[in-house]
Amino acid sequence: MTVRQVYYRLVSAQIIDNTRSEYQGVSNALVAARQQEVIPWEWIEDRLRRPRAVSMWRDVSHFAETARRAYRRDVWATQERLVEVWCEKDALSGFFEDILRGYGVTLNVGRGYDGWSSIYNAAERYTGWTGPITVLYFGDFDPSGRDMVRSLGERLSFFPTSPEIVICAILRDDITRYSLPPDFTKATDSRQAAFVKRYGDMAVELDALPVDVLLERIRAQVEARIDLDALAEVQRLEREDRLAIERLLAGV
Repeated sequence: MTVRQVYYRLVSAQIIDNTRSEYQGVSNALVAARQQEVIPWEWIEDRLRRPRAVSMWRDVSHFAETARRAYRRDVWATQERLVEVWCEKDALSGFFEDILRGYGVTLNVGRGYDGWSSIYNAAERYTGWTGPITVLYFGDFDPSGRDMVRSLGERLSFFPTSPEIVICAILRDDITRYSLPPDFTKATDSRQAAFVKRYGDMAVELDALPVDVLLERIRAQVEARIDLDALAEVQRLEREDRLAIERLLAGV
C-alpha cells in the first residue's frame, strides 16, 4: 500500500483524525516500523520516486531469456471493443499495472488534468480502431476530479475521437458503502459551487478506497467489456509461442 492508503484506512476505522498532522504522524510511524523491521520495506510503495535504470544484460543468453519473458501476443487483434483505463493518481499506478497486465489493457496516468500531448497520444492509439472504445476512469470525488472527466471528453473530441468514458471510482455510493472519510471541498476551486449543489460539500480521494475494493472494481469493469473467451484463446496461443521461442533459443 501507499502511505496515503494506510492513512485513510486508519481514518475510516476512526483511529485517527483526518488532518495533515495525523498524516505526517502515520508517515513517520511507517518509516520507524520499517527501520525497526516491524513491517517489511516492500509493504509500502512509492510510485512517484522510481529510479530510471538503464537496461543491461550479462550476455546474449541473458538477453534472450528477457525476450522470452517479455513476449506478449496482441490481445486486441481478436477483441471487438478497445478498453483503456485512465487513473488520476500516479501513486496508485502499481495496483493498476499489476492487474491490467494480464488483460493487456493500457493504463494512462493523468496526475490531474491530462496535458494535450497525452490527449494527442491517446487519439493516435485510437486511430484506425473501427469498433467501440471505452475509457474506464478512476479519480477523486471532488469538483476537479469530476471536471477532469468532462475535460477529457471535450479534448479527445478535438482530434476527433469520442470514446465512451465511464466513471468507475470514486462513486457517490462508495462513500457511504465503505465509510470513506470525507473532507470539505476547496473553497478556492472555481467548480465548487456546481459540485456542492449536486453532491453536497464533501470530497474523497481515490486513495481512500480499500485496496481489495479497488482491485475488484478494476477487474470487474474490464471483464464486463472484453471478450473473455477471445482473451483466453490468445493466452493459449501465447503459451505455445513461448514454447517455440524456448526451442529456438535452445538451438542457438
